Amino acid sequence: MCIIKCFGITQDPITNNYTLVLQYMVNGDLRKYLKRTANIITWDQRLNKIYDICLALNNIHVHELIHKDLHPGNIFIGSTFAYIGDFGFCMPANEILSNSTKKNIYGVMPYMAPEILRGKPHTLASDVYSLGVIINEIITVIPPFNNQPHDHYLALDICRGLRPNIREETPTSLENLIKKCWDAIPENRPTSEEVFHTLSYHLNAYKSIPLKRLSYNFNESQ
Repeated sequence: MCIIKCFGITQDPITNNYTLVLQYMVNGDLRKYLKRTANIITWDQRLNKIYDICLALNNIHVHELIHKDLHPGNIFIGSTFAYIGDFGFCMPANEILSNSTKKNIYGVMPYMAPEILRGKPHTLASDVYSLGVIINEIITVIPPFNNQPHDHYLALDICRGLRPNIREETPTSLENLIKKCWDAIPENRPTSEEVFHTLSYHLNAYKSIPLKRLSYNFNESQ
């Protein structure tokens, strides 16, 4: 399922702090992995990571759960697969209405949907927004908005439509999917299932093809 496993819980006898025992991820989190492999990561590897993350999020949403804090620090890379972890803020989708009066805003700003920045409740669609930003980051290997402070000015810009730069050679169909994921209107975004099936249909046919060649083949296939 590409969701990190929890094996148990332990308590420090001195501090009484609790610690979760989780599945070991040899390559750390996604952000550190991309930083470390920026000059050597292949298209095949990028596509595999995108596929794994989309599969994992779809599995979460199939069970009517919202992750609510999806970003590269909560995605982990094992020896082969990528996994989604850190479910501390996860909640059932049917609890949205009962919690809609809560205005606490939390998360990593570049991955937060504009409606969340405006104080609206998290939804399945806000997870998909985060997914779109993450897909683009895996392609570019550059963190979103890394050249500006993550302050209220950035939040305002995101609410006004600012989005991360998309790499020029990104296949047209993949670029369009990313833009749909981070559409300002939640209802316009695809479901995680639609994202997963779209990627499955396109990406598996083009693994191991260099970026510019991949772009050409992708666009020619439309």
